[in-house]
Formats: sequence, C-alpha cells, structure tokens
Amino acid sequence: MSAMKKRKQSVSKEEVRIISSTTSTKASGEKSCLPMDTILEVLSRLPAKSIARCRVVSKDWGSTLCRPYFTDLFLKMSSLSPCLLFTFHAEGKWSFFSSPESMLISDQKSSSVAVDSLSHVPIDYLIRVCVPACGLLCTKDEWVLSRKKDARMMICNPSTGGFKLLPKVKTRRGRVMTYLGYDPIEEVYKVLCMTASERPYIQKAEQHQVLTLGTGKLNWRMIECPISHYPRPRDNEICINGVLYYSAVEGGSWRTSTSMIVCFDIRSEKLKFIVDEALKDFKSPSTLINYKGKLGILTPHTSGAIDGISIGFELWVIDDIEKPTLWRHAHIFPPLWDTLVAQTSVNIVGLTGDSEIVFSPTVVSNPFYIFCYNMETKSIRRVEIKGFGPVTGQNIYTFLNHMENVKLIT
Repeated sequence: MSAMKKRKQSVSKEEVRIISSTTSTKASGEKSCLPMDTILEVLSRLPAKSIARCRVVSKDWGSTLCRPYFTDLFLKMSSLSPCLLFTFHAEGKWSFFSSPESMLISDQKSSSVAVDSLSHVPIDYLIRVCVPACGLLCTKDEWVLSRKKDARMMICNPSTGGFKLLPKVKTRRGRVMTYLGYDPIEEVYKVLCMTASERPYIQKAEQHQVLTLGTGKLNWRMIECPISHYPRPRDNEICINGVLYYSAVEGGSWRTSTSMIVCFDIRSEKLKFIVDEALKDFKSPSTLINYKGKLGILTPHTSGAIDGISIGFELWVIDDIEKPTLWRHAHIFPPLWDTLVAQTSVNIVGLTGDSEIVFSPTVVSNPFYIFCYNMETKSIRRVEIKGFGPVTGQNIYTFLNHMENVKLIT
C-alpha cells in the first residue's frame, strides 16, 4: 500500500466530511455549497496534525493548505489557544508533546493533564533549545554541537516535525550562543547569534550576527553591538511584539559586572540596553515573561536550583522600556510547597493567565508533575502530566504560550 493511501486512511471522519464537501462537487462539476474562505476558516480550527494529514489527500489540497493565506489564518487562530509544550531527547529522537493551556487553567481542581505527541525529529546528540518564537524552535549552542562530527544548529517546527539545518558560524571563539525572534509586522523570523571568548571569571560576547529565515540561501550577517556584554546562560529569553529580550552582564569579570536586559529589535536589527542598579539583585536562573503586555522577570529568591526547601521567588515588572521604571513583589511559598515538590529540582516556566506561575522539573520522571502557584490566592497545586511514554532521566524543556504553526520551513 502506498504512503499516500496510508495517510488517506488516517484522516479522521471530521476531516473527511470537510474534504468530501469540496472534492465531490468538484469532480461532478457542481459548485461547492460552501465558499472556500468558509472551508479554510473551519480547517484553521483543526489541530496541526490534522492539517498535515489533509495536505496529502490530493495535490489541490496540498497546494491550498500550504498557501500563506491559510498558514497565516491558522497561526491567528492558534494564537487564541496557546499550548503547553514539552520537549526532550530520547532514543535518537527530539520529541515534542503538547496540551492546550486551557486544560491547565479551566479546571483548577484537575490533578492530571494528558499530552498529545506532536512530532519526533531524528537527531543523535543532546541539545539545548531556545524559547519558541511564534511556533518555531532553534537549537541553543553550536559549541555543544561542535563536539559531534557534522553537527549543525537547526530550526524546527514542533507541530509538523519539519526542520532545517543552519549554516555553521565561522569563528575561532570557543562558544556560539543563539536566540530566535519573530517580527509580527514583517512576519519574519531571525536568529541572533554571538560568539564568546571564555577565560576564568572573564566572559565576553563578540561577533554578533543575524540570519533571516525564508530568504532562500541562508547567510550570517555581522551587526554592531554598542555595549560589550555576556548573556546569562541559565536565564530564559522572550520575544514580545518584535523585540527579543535576554538578560546579560556587562562584558568583563562576573564578580564586578553590571546586570542588564538586552533588547534586540527584530526589524531594525539594533541592540538597546536596560541598565538599572536594581537589576544586580535578580538571581539565576531567571525567566523573562510577558506580564500583561509588559516585560516581566521571574527570579528565584536565591540563586541556584529551586526545590522543596526553596523559600520563594520574585516578580519584577518593567513599566516603561524607554524610561525604565521597575517594581518588584516577593512571593513566599506556602508550607504545602515543601510537601509537594520535596527534592524535585524545578525551573520557573512562566505565567498562565494573569496570576498563576508554572514550575516544571528539569528531568523526565515517571510520574511527571508540574507545579502551579497562584499569586492571588497564595495556593499551590500539583498536576500530573501523562503521555510521555516509558522514558525517564532525560533533560526536559517546558514552555508556555506555544502556538501551533503549519508553515513549512524554507
């Protein structure tokens, strides 16, 4: 049996009804009872895996569902229903699992959430990943990959399993660090990378370069950086409205450096810096978040891993990027935190809705739990994540506000 026939047989009954309403009338020469715009509107509400199956039903459907009009429409609908995304490497595969965030938010009493397997990318070496940007992911550090023959950084779409290798960064430096950003105005993805020289207690990023996706042949371009700095490697970045934010210290000695937030404008490819004396107080690993449209920072009470004996965390919010004004609020974990988390090492993942902070373990376990702290009620709950399969011990990355994206990587 051909691959095409196998894929056709896996199309769901709901998808068949939509497809048959157009293909049957087209074959008989009759006019479809539904306008194509209406059909595409309905299809845009299906999961990304369903779109992948519909694309192989026929050449016409494959062409229609790959057009920018539909992929943009799908992304718009997906942004209204963000997902909780998990990814880890096991058995020679980079695996992705997701669940709608609404499953985590809608029923506060739920003690478990089932995840759906999105895709598996064949890769035989361990990797770190950037925070997703508008549905895509990028591997984090080329210096890790350089230990493997022919290893390359890559862009991946978890929803489709599609990926594309990036050209190697030409440098003699010991490390290459990368970030992925998206500009919603020009609808373009860009990868920012920087090389770094590392000596004991002295670290400095140099040779800042940018690569634009979807331009045919991929090339790195040098850009200017007005302030020497070094990214804080354990902190998570975020892209908000076309600006990529990441935390860093001014280039030089870790012991005497000034902390800052770096702002990379995706469209102009310019770097700006938020420098404030108060920033020296936030600890690592920290997570940058979108807090009600403003840049927020979730930072542990003390540096290092968070576990059951940790005291709490702080939320920092920058009200105005141009004229930085910061406010901060400390949160102390309730006694139940120690009981639920115990010796599990967790990271701050981010914010769901307006008030609940999600913490996720750094390693896959069975059973696997995430922890949700409500900043308004000061309560903590534990939610079991089911569906990873018989795996344990792998480093796992957890992300909030992930959007399914059916665009093909070019």
